[in-house]
Amino acid sequence: MTTNWKQERVRREAASDFAEDIVKGLGITAPPVSPFQILQSEKKRISAFGDDFGDAFDGRLEYQRPRFLLFFNTKYDVRSRKGEHHPRVNFSVSHELAHYYLIAHHNYLEQGGRPHGSKTEFVSDNNSEREADAFAAGLLMPRFLAEPLLDQGELAFDQIARAADTFDTSLVSTAFRAVQLSSLPCALAGLRDGKVAWVLPSARLIEAKCYPKKGAIRAAFVAARWAAFLRGDDERETVDGKLIDWFQTYDREEDLAAVEVTQAILPVRSMNTVLVLLTMDEEDVMPEEQDEEDEFDRDHREKFGW
Repeated sequence: MTTNWKQERVRREAASDFAEDIVKGLGITAPPVSPFQILQSEKKRISAFGDDFGDAFDGRLEYQRPRFLLFFNTKYDVRSRKGEHHPRVNFSVSHELAHYYLIAHHNYLEQGGRPHGSKTEFVSDNNSEREADAFAAGLLMPRFLAEPLLDQGELAFDQIARAADTFDTSLVSTAFRAVQLSSLPCALAGLRDGKVAWVLPSARLIEAKCYPKKGAIRAAFVAARWAAFLRGDDERETVDGKLIDWFQTYDREEDLAAVEVTQAILPVRSMNTVLVLLTMDEEDVMPEEQDEEDEFDRDHREKFGW
């Protein structure tokens, strides 16, 4: 794992934590979290405008002294329940709030940096945009509200869908947050344009020294499902596969070569993306010394009431 990859991951986690602090500071104690409530709290410094901007952007933040102007695309609202914003709209507003709250993003715009239209919900390869996406997920699903629902054993899309209903968030952003909060080894991958566009591993999987691979789809069944998706097939399927098709294991390659993962496939037509939720048996991937250390910690917590 490169230093840059580590730094980017730390920045994304810090952005999520910062967003959670904002939610707590406003006294929000139950889901769903509305980004428009956060906007209202900043009404002296931000003016927001929603309209159908077509395919131009999902959101855009500009600085026009002395105020910030936040534009959000309402085109998704045609698929929403009457009187409510679609989850994609809420995510886009939350993403733009990241550009306002995160210091480096804020200072860039305030000091004359050129604004840009954002495509939100994990479609950009730009690190700043990924950081803003992480902030948005943390704002809409802060740890103290989301963890009790999402970190309940091995992840599955049915469980994620129930949480998405509770938080009024999309399956994509909820799955992202579920993996980020999971205490088990798991990951979420996004397939786009015939490739593995991104892979988000849980912290536990990183502890097991399994680092994401991108590029070619190495799992044969998953490649076939991508081809079916291009033909208009949106069927969900689950099949076993190999961990090494998805992760670089470096010095643990021999230990992990035979480890199987469960590949749960969810097409997301609106984003031209296929999600793959990767779960596995914790005992298969954790190093033996880590298992012994965890057992030692558990025994002493029970003995001394830690």
